[in-house]
Amino acid sequence: MVRFLFYFVIALAFNVPVYSQNVYSDKEFQFLSYEKIPTWPGVATGWNEDLPAIHLYDYNKYKGHAQYISVCLKTGITFKQFKEQVRNPYTRKYIPFFLYDLRDTNVIIDGSKYTWAVRIEDYRYEDNRQQMAETILKLLNTVSTYIGKQSGIYSKGIIVLASDPNATPNTSVAETINKNGYPDLTLSQLLTKAGGKKAEVLNSGTGIGYLKYVPAGQETSIQPSVKDILVYENLPEQVPPISGIITLEPQTPLSHINLLARNRGTINLYATDLKYIPGAKQLMNKLVKITCSGNRISITEAGEKEAKEFWESRIRKIDIPRPFNTANNIVDLNKSNPVIQSTPYVGAKASNYAILRQLFPTYVKQGYAIPFSWYFNTIKSCGADTLIRALITQKPGTDKRNKQLEQIRERILNAGVSPTLIGDIKNLIQEQFACSKIRLRSSTNCEDLPGFNGAGLYTSEGYSIDDGDVTLAGKILRVYASLWSLLAFEEREFYFINHSNAGMAILINEAFSNEYANGVAVTIPEQNNLSLIINTQSGENSVTNPENGQIPESVLFASAQDNTFEIKSRSGIHDIFLREDLKNQLNELKKVVLDIHKSLTANLDKNEKSEYGVDVEFKLMAENGELKLYIKQARLLRTILPE
Repeated sequence: MVRFLFYFVIALAFNVPVYSQNVYSDKEFQFLSYEKIPTWPGVATGWNEDLPAIHLYDYNKYKGHAQYISVCLKTGITFKQFKEQVRNPYTRKYIPFFLYDLRDTNVIIDGSKYTWAVRIEDYRYEDNRQQMAETILKLLNTVSTYIGKQSGIYSKGIIVLASDPNATPNTSVAETINKNGYPDLTLSQLLTKAGGKKAEVLNSGTGIGYLKYVPAGQETSIQPSVKDILVYENLPEQVPPISGIITLEPQTPLSHINLLARNRGTINLYATDLKYIPGAKQLMNKLVKITCSGNRISITEAGEKEAKEFWESRIRKIDIPRPFNTANNIVDLNKSNPVIQSTPYVGAKASNYAILRQLFPTYVKQGYAIPFSWYFNTIKSCGADTLIRALITQKPGTDKRNKQLEQIRERILNAGVSPTLIGDIKNLIQEQFACSKIRLRSSTNCEDLPGFNGAGLYTSEGYSIDDGDVTLAGKILRVYASLWSLLAFEEREFYFINHSNAGMAILINEAFSNEYANGVAVTIPEQNNLSLIINTQSGENSVTNPENGQIPESVLFASAQDNTFEIKSRSGIHDIFLREDLKNQLNELKKVVLDIHKSLTANLDKNEKSEYGVDVEFKLMAENGELKLYIKQARLLRTILPE
C-alpha cells in the first residue's frame, strides 16, 4: 500500500499516469514493428499544458489510440471526436504516436548512436509548416523528459518523417527540427539502419522498359507509357499500366497496387534505397530488363528487339459483359433472383455480393444495387454520352484525350439525379438499414471479373442520411464520373476493352465504422494444394491502400488443411490474429474464406480451378462485447503468389 501511494505521488509530480511506471525501463507493453524494432503505441495528453503527459499503453488491450483515450482514460469519446481533438492545432488535446526502442539496435547518424525514435500517427493534421515543426519539437522534448525520468538517462531521439508531401508530418519540416538537435529519418531509412529488409519482391517475373524515377508528390502528374518501369519515391495510391513497379517505401502484399500487378503480370518490388538494386542508379532513363524471383533482383540493359517482343507478349484482349438497360428499380440482393442480380444488370461487385449474401448471410450484411439504367439515363440527360462516343471514335492523342476525359467527368458531375432515385435510396436507408450511414460502392461490368480484377480503379462514397439530398446526388455522380478517370480509361485501354460497353451500377450496403480490424485474405491454388494468406491491420488502417509505409500483420497457411501458420510479417501498429485470445476468430475466418473459395470456383472447369483463387476483404467488428466477423466483398483472382 505504501509503495502504491509512493508511485501515485510520483505520478502526479511528473504528470505521468500510475499504470505507466517503469514502462520504458522494464520494456512493458512493447511489440515488434516490422519484425525488427521493439515499439510502444503512445499518446500525449493535455497538449495545451507546458508538459503534456506521455502514455505508453498495452497494444493487446486497446486496439488503438482512440480506444485507449476513450476506455482507459474514461473520456468516452468516439473515434470521430478523437480525430477532431487531434487535427486542429488550436483545439488539440492529444497527439498519437509510436515510440521505437533502439537501445538494442545500432542506429548511428553522423557518428552518434540513438536509442529511441518517434513517429507521429498521420491524422491529416491542419497545422501549417511552422505549427507542425513546433508540434514535433514539443513532442520530442516531452518524450525526452519522460524517458529521462523513467531511465535516468536524458537523450535526444530521432523523428520519423514521411517523404510524401501530402502526408503529415513530412520532411518539409526537417530543417527546423534538425536545427534544434533532433535528426530525422524516413521510415524506410529507419528500417534499413535497424537491420530490417532492404528489398522485397512482391510479384516476381520479368519486366522490360525504360527505367524512370518518380519524385515524391508527382505520382499523379506524370503520364507514363506501358513501356516504362517506374521507380516511385513514395507509395502511390494507384498505378497505370506499365512494365514494372518499384517503390522506395514498403508495400503490403495484398494491396490494390500488388493485386493489379498480379492481374497484369507486372513485376512489383520495393527497396528502401535504390542502392539495394545494384545498377539501378546507373541505368536510370535507359531501356532495361529486370528479373526478380524470391528476393533475387537483377537489372541489365535491354535491346530494342527483346523489348518489342516483351511488349507484344503482354497484349491481352478482355471481353466484358454487355450491360442491360432494362432494370429500373433498386435491386434487392438479399432474395435470390439470378437474372436481375447478374453482372449485365448490376455489375460484377454487386452480383458477387448477392451470391455471398445468400450463401453466407451470417457474415454478409444486407445489400442492394442501383442498376445500370440509372447511369445510362444520367449520361444521356447531361450529354456526356455524346462526348464519350466522340472520344472512342476519334481516338485522340494523349493531351486531347485527357482533356476530353476531364470534360466527360465534369459533365457527369454537373448532371441532375432523379428525385425518384434519391427518394428510393432514402426510404431504403430508413426502412432496411439499422443505421443511418451507407456505402455507395462502384459496381461496373469491367472489374471483379475472372480475367480482369480492376482493384481500386473506381470510386466509392460514404453517405449519412443527415447529409441531405444534394450531398447524396453529388456522391452518386462522383461514383458515376469515376468510370472515366484517366487511370480507369488507361487500364481498359491496356486490355482492349470496348469502352462503349462500360457501365456503372452502385452497390449499397451498411457502412462499417470503428472496426476493430480489417484485412484481405487470398487463396492460392497450387498443384494438389490450396494455401491461404491473410493480411490484417488494426482499426481503420488500410491494408489495400496503406499509408506512410505501414506494414500489416501477415500470416500464411501453407496448406488449407494446416492448423499452423507462418508469420510473414508483424503489424507496424499491433498484433491482431497473432494474439492467443483471437485464435478462434482466425480459425473462423479461415473456414469462411475456404468456403467462399469453394463456392466462387464451383463453376470453373478443371484447368481454371488450378489458376484461380479468391480475394476476400473482411472486417472484425466489436459488437456486444465480442468480435464479429463480416465479409465486405469477394472476387475471383487469377494469380499465383510467389513464395
